[in-house]
Amino acid sequence: MDEITKIISAVRENFRFLTLEVRKQLEGVRAAIADPRESALRAIVTRDDYIDNLRSVIENKCYRLLGDARVERRSVDLVRAINTSTNNLERIADYCVNIVGQLGFLSAPQALTRFEYAPFVDELVKALDRVDQALFSRDLSGALAICRAEYRVDELYVEVFRRIMASLRAGDAPEDLVTSLFIFRYLERAGDCLLNIGEAIILAALGEKLKVSEFQALQETLAASEVGLDISDIDYEGIWETRSGSRIGAVHGHEGASDTRWVIFKEGRTGKVLEEKEAIERWQKLEPGLTPQIFGYHDHGAKASLLLEFLRGETFQSLVFDGGPELVRKAFAYSTRTIAQVWTRTLEREPIAPRFVHQLRKRLPDVLKVHPDLARERTRIGDFAIASFDELLERAAPLDELFAAPFSVMIHGDFNTDNIIVNQQEGRVHFIDLHRSTRFDYLQDVSVFLVSNFRMPVFEPRARAQLNEVNVEFYKFAAAFATRNGDHTFAARLALGLARSLVTSTRFQLDGRFAGAMFMRAEYLLEQLVAHLDRGAPWADYVLPEGVFTYW
Repeated sequence: MDEITKIISAVRENFRFLTLEVRKQLEGVRAAIADPRESALRAIVTRDDYIDNLRSVIENKCYRLLGDARVERRSVDLVRAINTSTNNLERIADYCVNIVGQLGFLSAPQALTRFEYAPFVDELVKALDRVDQALFSRDLSGALAICRAEYRVDELYVEVFRRIMASLRAGDAPEDLVTSLFIFRYLERAGDCLLNIGEAIILAALGEKLKVSEFQALQETLAASEVGLDISDIDYEGIWETRSGSRIGAVHGHEGASDTRWVIFKEGRTGKVLEEKEAIERWQKLEPGLTPQIFGYHDHGAKASLLLEFLRGETFQSLVFDGGPELVRKAFAYSTRTIAQVWTRTLEREPIAPRFVHQLRKRLPDVLKVHPDLARERTRIGDFAIASFDELLERAAPLDELFAAPFSVMIHGDFNTDNIIVNQQEGRVHFIDLHRSTRFDYLQDVSVFLVSNFRMPVFEPRARAQLNEVNVEFYKFAAAFATRNGDHTFAARLALGLARSLVTSTRFQLDGRFAGAMFMRAEYLLEQLVAHLDRGAPWADYVLPEGVFTYW
């Protein structure tokens, strides 16, 4: 037995004592409610100090282990779960002390015993008895049983709550009823602690913190798919953060397992997940292999989940940051070749208005929550008046009706560079995160791509120069496509699209100075467009200002 294993074994011994003491607290509460003798109440309060000490001992040992570089990841996950479980067990014990304190406010013991309190304690104790074994053996079925106890305690609480409310409306001893409600609320919160413990065990088993609802979604989606991965034999790795609340992770068999294939699990709001499923299916018909395959879909009410093919490669964004010039040039060539192919294949000669000003206005409130001082007020310098940002948008509003692309194409809809996967070995690219895919103005994707590079808070000269070069070349690529297809308002529409993306992207940038630089560029573009509009000059003559999508 190595040193790490010995320490974990010692921690388990402390943990067993802790669970036993918390169990005694719950049993003590049951006895105290039935017969609130002073000695019984005092024993619960006294025992709390010992529980606090045990929690501190376990916590100290856990932190010492986490600081040891020799601890492998699975042991780290177990230690994290132990620490979370320990803190929640101590919290349950605290709630027992709080209940004892509340008993003193009852006019008579029977004021509480008229309600069913024993089932609460039964559920809590039964789940508590599972904790030690489930935690240290990383037992997923045991974790789910512990989580389900919280659901049953909630159901019990709802029933008691209704009865207490009915008695309060009848005017029956309100002081005792309110105190009783407080006591049952502490029991309900003890159930919440068990849910936290169950989810901590899921963390220890899978290597990722999942809510029980997310775990069940993963379990059901795997079961309904044909990928052949069993929930008890997988590792889960969260791989992307999203601003939409969706959970995205890579699922694969344990190292050394017979099946170690990787798939992507994505869970989020049903409407959004369904949109992505349908978009992927459309893209698969249009351009097979461009998007990940769908291995499974599961609708579970307000949320739904997808199992998707794990695409090998790197994001275009990571290549720009970490790759050399030759790698970036190759990735750029793969990407533009694919984009040109999609645009050409899906082009339909039907005018479509992107309405960039409307899009900007819709997102402006979220921008101003992050940067309330960005949008300028109306000011004067002598006789010279400077319009407020709202006034500038008002003057730019007619552009939404004037500007229309002469054709539509199939666009990605959220064409940030981290949504492009480049497989260098195969010389191809893939698209991900496609829930906004639709037939639209291609400059929606062009402006988002350019600003997704511009807004990167990267100021190291080499990396920034590479971002700038990619943007300049992508602009040339899009301009050449516009020329070939007779898009005479390309430059003006792109300027408006850039203004829209620059403003809306500031909400993801907390650096006030950099956000201000983005916002000022948007104002400059809007002012240029409004001036051109006021002059009545042909839009085909508009020239996009140089350097507006590069940063030095």
